[in-house]
Amino acid sequence: MHLEHLTLHAPDLSAQRAFYALTLGLPICHDTPEAFTVQVGRSRLSFRQGDTPAAHFAVDIPRTLVTQAHAWLEARVPLLADPAGRVRFGPDGAFHSSNLYFRDPAGHIAEFIARHDLPFDHAGPFRPQHALHLSEFGLVVPDVAGAVDWLETRLGLRAWVGRSPTFTPVGGADGSLIVVPRGRGWFPIGLPGQPVPFRLTYRQGQAERSLIPADLPFLRPQVLA
Repeated sequence: MHLEHLTLHAPDLSAQRAFYALTLGLPICHDTPEAFTVQVGRSRLSFRQGDTPAAHFAVDIPRTLVTQAHAWLEARVPLLADPAGRVRFGPDGAFHSSNLYFRDPAGHIAEFIARHDLPFDHAGPFRPQHALHLSEFGLVVPDVAGAVDWLETRLGLRAWVGRSPTFTPVGGADGSLIVVPRGRGWFPIGLPGQPVPFRLTYRQGQAERSLIPADLPFLRPQVLA
């Protein structure tokens, strides 16, 4: 599963645009008064005008540049810490990854993740072009088991690191939906997850598909169009 294009919302597009284009140095590939898009490696990330709860998404970075990415990011934005004060996590857990977290001006929780089992190796200092691609999007649902069953049966998206009623990734190491129940805290700050409006285009094999909340029957009671 490759995440090709994710669209979220932001209440202040000017601040959001400045953050992604100037602070993080990601190239703008589409820009209008109502929306803009930045290139994140082989993926695209768009923001439209709107005030919504915070979403969570992750961007893969090379496993060889974790220390450099930590220093680069910390010089530009406050890193999010867990209750123990740590701002860099891993490599451990089922993902065997190292992780850095921060928030953008809209409050979305973004993550740089280096997957130590994948050979994305680069040398030298960390630069914006080392943001390789979008690799995770947090999907907040009323019932994780029911949502995962539907995603597996209807879309062929499989749980790949185990199933839990509070946290189940579906897809694969190259791209995942992180399916969690409403109210579960997003790591590392424990911000309760809420459903958000989104559009996600992903590729699986040769097929490309776009999803919005209205496409997902398990979201319809709480959908934000």
